[in-house]
Amino acid sequence: MTAVVDLNRPPGTAGQESPGGVATATVPAMRRGSGRRVPVPPRTGAGRGTPRRLSAPLVCLLGADLVCMAAAVTAAGGGPAAVATATVLVAALNAALRLYRPRMAPSLLDDCMTLAAGGLGATALAAALGAAVPPVDGLRGWAWAGLLYTVLAWCCRGTGYAALRRPGVWPGTRDRPVLLVGAGGHGRRLARAMLAHPEYGLSPVGFLDDRPPDTELLNPAPPDAEPPVPVLGRTDRMAETLRAHGVRVVIVTPALSSGVQVRRLVRVAGELGCTVFFAPDPGDFLVDFLPPRDRIRGFPLLRMRARPQERATWPLKRLLDVVLALAGLVVGVPVLAVCALALRREGGPDVLFRQSRVGLRGRRFELLKLRTMRPADPHESATRWSIADDRRVGPVGRTLRRTSLDELPQLWNILRGDMSIVGPRPERPFFVERFSASVPGYGERHRVPVGLTGWAQVHGLRGDTSIEDRARFDNHYIDDWSLWSDVKIMIRTAGSVLRPGGS
Repeated sequence: MTAVVDLNRPPGTAGQESPGGVATATVPAMRRGSGRRVPVPPRTGAGRGTPRRLSAPLVCLLGADLVCMAAAVTAAGGGPAAVATATVLVAALNAALRLYRPRMAPSLLDDCMTLAAGGLGATALAAALGAAVPPVDGLRGWAWAGLLYTVLAWCCRGTGYAALRRPGVWPGTRDRPVLLVGAGGHGRRLARAMLAHPEYGLSPVGFLDDRPPDTELLNPAPPDAEPPVPVLGRTDRMAETLRAHGVRVVIVTPALSSGVQVRRLVRVAGELGCTVFFAPDPGDFLVDFLPPRDRIRGFPLLRMRARPQERATWPLKRLLDVVLALAGLVVGVPVLAVCALALRREGGPDVLFRQSRVGLRGRRFELLKLRTMRPADPHESATRWSIADDRRVGPVGRTLRRTSLDELPQLWNILRGDMSIVGPRPERPFFVERFSASVPGYGERHRVPVGLTGWAQVHGLRGDTSIEDRARFDNHYIDDWSLWSDVKIMIRTAGSVLRPGGS
């Protein structure tokens, strides 16, 4: 038995010819009761010990800046309120100026002017608060505090950077194992540079490559040149190689011809807690568009963005979920009661609908909704794509769907941790397995918790719409995640629900 799935239309319309003549792909249908695992990225223990998150040296630099500002304001005659205000401001400004970002070879000379701008800016803002902060001997006192902080911060940061360059001072910051992807000429030159200059703290353990080095498109290696470190295997053994050698840094070179392959390898390495760089050729056009912040002996390195879970504001997402879900449940109890009574009158008892859905890392959970229609049997409920004009949906159910009130019970799923308020919409295992095999990027949606609403939904991609478009929008949301993006999606969702015609 086979089923035809149109990659640009949901399976509810499978078998129908689309107006644009979209091609269809035939995939095996999943038999009822099949115990096959949903093909989504596996949990790999990512995030534990990842060097991109607040490492010990970066935390110490932040602490040193706070101590320097507190000492400077106190020396200028400031009280506790002035000290607290100035330290918070300098931490925020220095973070905005990217003084706490991880770097390959930090230098005090590179940070001198930025540190001065952060310190003087923080004291200027504190002075501008006026009545809110007790004055530190007037504006002259604040200026003195800013200058004193700058000198102290220069001394502390210079000492810290010197310590980082000394082997053994910070465990794990020296001789970090590095895996290079691509054993061509560019990759070999990078490996030799790291071996010849241990001050970068990088120790190459080997290469991964899928083809002979003399076939590299850019800067092929000479056929008779031996690689400075061994070729450990093909790129499909990335995860095993990273674990076996304790790799903490991965450098991807242009030897790979497929952008999809590069993206897959980058995500595998990121999931295992590695810092990932792309090393374009020094003459590559990418260097003009994306100025590198790290270099090894002149070789540019582009640092890949951290996963959402590694960003400092990620814990606030869960806090926001809990607060809003609790508030929504408290306020929504009367609304839920009215909706349940109306559904009971229209369709009988059992107004709460439970269904297995796929969440973060492929974990299944029981999603709750108000029952707006009744399928013929449980198998149909798990495998049939629902559409807006289904005749089994009554007037009450249609109203609840149009206003999204049927989704209110999912606030309990959010409170339990099954879902988030914002994220890719959860789907049934039957369709997750099918779409993961046929739609590019669909399985990667499960890198973050699924949500009540999402970036795809606020762009009109809900119901009987393109699955490929949804996957693309969901991955865009994940790649560019920020707490403010969640807030924007919530606001746009509320606007679409309250707008005439509903969501």
